Amino acid sequence: MRIHRITAESPAIERALMSGGTELTGPETQGARALREWILGEPDEYARVVLVEREATADDLDALVRPDDVLLLPAESASYSGQARTVRYTGALREIGDELFLGPRGVELQDYVAAAFVQIVGPTVVCVVDDVGRRAFVDDAQLARRTGVFPSALLDPRVVLADRAAIERPDEVVVPSSLRLGADGRVSVGVRGAAIGRVDDLRTSLAEPWRRGTAYRGADAQAIHALDPTAPAWIGRYLGATDLMKMLGLVNGAARISGFGWSPIDDGGADAEPRTADPFLLDTADGVVLADITTLRRQLLAPPTAVVVETTQTSSTLDVAARRIARGLGVSIAAGERLCREAREALGVHLGTRVGAASRMGSAA
Repeated sequence: MRIHRITAESPAIERALMSGGTELTGPETQGARALREWILGEPDEYARVVLVEREATADDLDALVRPDDVLLLPAESASYSGQARTVRYTGALREIGDELFLGPRGVELQDYVAAAFVQIVGPTVVCVVDDVGRRAFVDDAQLARRTGVFPSALLDPRVVLADRAAIERPDEVVVPSSLRLGADGRVSVGVRGAAIGRVDDLRTSLAEPWRRGTAYRGADAQAIHALDPTAPAWIGRYLGATDLMKMLGLVNGAARISGFGWSPIDDGGADAEPRTADPFLLDTADGVVLADITTLRRQLLAPPTAVVVETTQTSSTLDVAARRIARGLGVSIAAGERLCREAREALGVHLGTRVGAASRMGSAA
């Protein structure tokens, strides 16, 4: 078994903003990372990132912000002496076509549908903004499940999907970490999300957690799941597959990913979807590879091992997996259970999340 590392790079927006041939200072690096967290809607290095629009007053946030928060402030705004860290920007990032700059480096906001037809020339934030976009997003995801062909825009390393966490988990309840303070005093969630209150009562608004779907103006993110009721079980896995292809520099047709138009076993016994963060099986010119986008580890597997991994990930219980492995490899049920346990321990794979048969139909070859 050969083990390799996936090339680890900074996320696309952060990497692009931090490029340019000159060594960046601490504030510039901080700005790129803060902007990425604000776009994605997922806290990482900072507790909360607030974009303050022109004519809004950052001082109004003094009672709320902490030293581990970041304020994105207009370059021309007044000096700030509060607790939060600050990053200065020019431009805007609200309407489709807007561009926001940190110094000379910028990002553009683009509609999901249009992104498939326009030439991507630099860092781009793609946003699902209406019913047409939601339908297109779901259609693209379902096509990838059936055929293994992914939308080209989501494979471009310069493209980031706005408020991704809200699409993956719209019903998850959290305290928002990505906020926008408007000139009228309203505070909204995410790049184009719904308002959750006004700045003078923001502490009350944030006292209770909100659905992540709020980042898509109320029910919009939930509507994506409504178009395909099985989506909650696999939409995060779909987006993870696009991440993997970006990491490996793959284009459509260069490799096949299990669950997306291909599987090393087709026994009709799958009753579960792989967990979102579980490693992926790829069918490449060198053989079947297990790739983990969390640990950045790649391993070349023997074909029987690939069968064990796929069976484990698409079975809801150890008993189901053991019986399927026994049938697929011609071994005893006891041996199938042992192989399943070994795969879980040695390769970091897990039993899947139980779903209805309709969900697994989408990934059939």
